[in-house]
Amino acid sequence: MSVYGMTSVTVGVSDMNESLGLFRDVMGLQVESDGEAPRALLDAWGLPGNVTARLVVLSCGGYPAGHLRLAQYSPAPTESVRLDHGAGAVDSSTDIGPKAIDFYVPAPMSAAVEAITGAGYGFRSEPIRYEVGDIESEECLFSGPDGVPALLMIGHRHPPESMRELPAGVRFSEIATTSVVCADPEAARRLYCDALGMEAGTDAWVPEENLDLARRLTGVGTATGMYFLLVAAPGEPSGKLLFVHFAGVPGKRLTGRMRPGKLGVNLFSYTASELDATLEKACKAGATLLRGPTQVGETRVALLLGANEELLELTEEG
Repeated sequence: MSVYGMTSVTVGVSDMNESLGLFRDVMGLQVESDGEAPRALLDAWGLPGNVTARLVVLSCGGYPAGHLRLAQYSPAPTESVRLDHGAGAVDSSTDIGPKAIDFYVPAPMSAAVEAITGAGYGFRSEPIRYEVGDIESEECLFSGPDGVPALLMIGHRHPPESMRELPAGVRFSEIATTSVVCADPEAARRLYCDALGMEAGTDAWVPEENLDLARRLTGVGTATGMYFLLVAAPGEPSGKLLFVHFAGVPGKRLTGRMRPGKLGVNLFSYTASELDATLEKACKAGATLLRGPTQVGETRVALLLGANEELLELTEEG
């Protein structure tokens, strides 16, 4: 194995207190750490010397994968990684790049929806139940802080390797999955499965009989087909990546958008074994090494760009 399960997703926010009001106070995620980012880390991320950041890491009851790392930068960012909904939208739902952070919730979906709407956040879709292959899901999408897309999901028929059982009383999981709008599922498969050692779960076109439901969920009514490729570290049900390919629909690339220092999804973070060898394999599989490896305390950090404008932070201890 080259990388272990996704440790965290970094999300840039404009107001940390407001964001904690949702993720900590409403969704019940647990604060694991709260403090200023080390200068060495910001340098490894390529941020200017005048930029500082408060980082707050949240988990679901201490579970080690799928953490949410909120970052409030100063000076305040003016650019969003993705803004594809609402009056100020400048992007499309089909643009290539990072999309939504996903959380499992227990049934019924109405309880989770009421909690989110009660906190003042609006939904982009009604709950939709559909099947892809052997998987049966119920999902709905809302706009979180600074418009970041967030998806709530009930796994009516999900295998245990892709959904862990939530502890009693837990209303929202860790980040179970993050979606990426994908130009080429095969390129994603080469990088994540062949080079980084992950395993493919769902790997199929949405059946024709469920395509209209998928169009309503994603808001892409003109797609002639949708392909889902789910990849995960072996034995880890959370911190997965879901690559979604829309057939027959044009979409620009969000080139250079998924970066630290912006609002929205900044980084997918993984712990790597043998970092140098992992980076070499990844680059041979089509990835691009953007920065590093750089020493940050006892950790080496590298930033790796995937084929669908997604940015990975790979770290190695010692």
